[in-house]
Amino acid sequence: MTVTLSESLHRLIHSYKSEIKGAINNSDMALHVGHIRALKCVQRIPNCHAQSISQKMGLDKSQVTRMVKELHGKGHIEKRPNPDNHRSQRLVLTESGKHILNTMMTLDEATSEKMARGLTEQQINDFKHYAEIITKNLCE
Repeated sequence: MTVTLSESLHRLIHSYKSEIKGAINNSDMALHVGHIRALKCVQRIPNCHAQSISQKMGLDKSQVTRMVKELHGKGHIEKRPNPDNHRSQRLVLTESGKHILNTMMTLDEATSEKMARGLTEQQINDFKHYAEIITKNLCE
């Protein structure tokens, strides 16, 4: 039986998500993957606010508002006044949020090493190239 491109992609995504979720569960982080993605947005987006996260993650505003509230309540982010728009607030990582992302970076690196076992540097670069083409095709 021949495996289709869609099936290969589905199996890869499922395996990756399972590996990451397992690593998160085995660590001291009590957060969902969505929360970690939101923290990454706060870290990477200059002058980040809830709408920026909503756009980047493709989630509706109410979902992001709930995540921001939870992350703020756990002390992982701070809300600061937005000098450009008084109706919104900038989001900034706290030391706790930075610690979580540092831990996540270590878990990501370990997962990447596990995924790349037995592959050459050229094969890894080829995979990334093809994945970018596929992503671009699906986003058009």
